Amino acid sequence: MDPVTLRTDRLVLSRPEPSDVEDVIAYATDPDVVAFTPVPVPYGRAEALAFLARCDAGWAEGTRLAWAIRRAEDPRLLGTVELFGIADDAAEVGYASHPDARGHGYVTEAVARVVDWALAEAPHGLGLVRVQWRAIATNHASAAVARRVGMSYEGRRRSGSLHRGRRHDEALAAVLSGDDRSAPRGWPVA
Repeated sequence: MDPVTLRTDRLVLSRPEPSDVEDVIAYATDPDVVAFTPVPVPYGRAEALAFLARCDAGWAEGTRLAWAIRRAEDPRLLGTVELFGIADDAAEVGYASHPDARGHGYVTEAVARVVDWALAEAPHGLGLVRVQWRAIATNHASAAVARRVGMSYEGRRRSGSLHRGRRHDEALAAVLSGDDRSAPRGWPVA
């Protein structure tokens, strides 16, 4: 599959590039990213280059689609959004952000645009029926993004995630192509 560039009013979402190596390292070594995602520790140039190679391979195979989040007027990488596990009209979405990008709504805006595209009928999207999100249940920032993009909470799997040698509860949410995304359901009260 050829890489697809998506746009919002403020953002350009495009395939990550080799010039993003230093920014990938900056967000992949951030304590919040390390705490909740499976990035290797330690993480340096070799790991960032391997990630970028996986991004290229994912697009070529149509199995893992990764977008770099950038402001339209600034080419610096703010984070990434990925669709993976693409099969049987469904996929999972994951995302991470550079510390400097937090608190501006960029990730929510980017994830909403990727989910819109994933659920849109071809040729304007993938025509998926379901996009899901999973995360360690204490990752409240990630859950807030999932809720804001219209995903409905589907539950909590006790000890459902193994992360850095420890078991954690895992939260699950999803959006279906016919859902009213303005009214996500089932989220526990924080």
